[in-house]
Amino acid sequence: MSPRKTPFEYIKQSVENEGYLPTELITRLPKHWRRIGTVGIIELHTSLWPWKEKIGQNYLSGISELSTIMQKVGVTTTTIRTPGLEVLAGNPDTVTLHKELGCKFWIDALRLTFSTGNHAERQRLIKITTEGEQIIDMFACVGNLSVPISVHHPTVEVKGIEINPYAYSFLEKNIQVNHLKDRYQPIFGDNQTHTPINWADRVLLGYFELTPRQLEVALQALKQDQGGILHTHGLTTARQPFNWRQAINKLILEEFPYFKMKDTKQRVIKSIAPGVHHFVDDIHIIRKI
Repeated sequence: MSPRKTPFEYIKQSVENEGYLPTELITRLPKHWRRIGTVGIIELHTSLWPWKEKIGQNYLSGISELSTIMQKVGVTTTTIRTPGLEVLAGNPDTVTLHKELGCKFWIDALRLTFSTGNHAERQRLIKITTEGEQIIDMFACVGNLSVPISVHHPTVEVKGIEINPYAYSFLEKNIQVNHLKDRYQPIFGDNQTHTPINWADRVLLGYFELTPRQLEVALQALKQDQGGILHTHGLTTARQPFNWRQAINKLILEEFPYFKMKDTKQRVIKSIAPGVHHFVDDIHIIRKI
């Protein structure tokens, strides 16, 4: 008995059988894809774009659990973090239920960002959070980072802030579907004006282009009598290492004399492109004695 074909082997064979793709381009078919609920996301080399709809249909036929195939056509843009995607095949309704780490996430995979590559970071946040913490998520989106913490820690309180009304509607839905209404407060608005002050043990800053005002607000959000931890995200290369320590230290010296930085740990979350990495800095702020 011949071994059963993998989904990619089936897809590749289907493309070859249909004969629409030049033979020399077969090797450029993506062997991997991301999955958000029942939506699959592939990245096609630009040389394959003239046949993208047909290729999308082949992937849809070859991966039985998917109802839609999209491709990445650009980077996430704007302050409301719209992903650069387009539908190639299948159901044009891209609202789906994604399950991960014991959580349920309703999301529109076409219009809202949910990075499957951040799975390990979501898992890490669950592990390092302690019971009884009060956490602010300043860029909540649909609850990407903060819903798993709340699900796995029944005594943790979370306040999640989201400026995009469409994302906020999914955040509310995910709070409900995960039974978090008593412990997770959604806040609609600009985090520069709507972030609670003197409340948090931990602040999540899951956005690459933080403004000085957002860093200031994050420090204001920490409990003044003890401080806490800021999780700041960014992009870096081997030649240009970067973190938020210098900017935060400057703010502390100028505006928060009762705080000092205890330590900082930097961790690479995933590779974005050759030589470019998504990182997170865990910055521990404490009260001066």
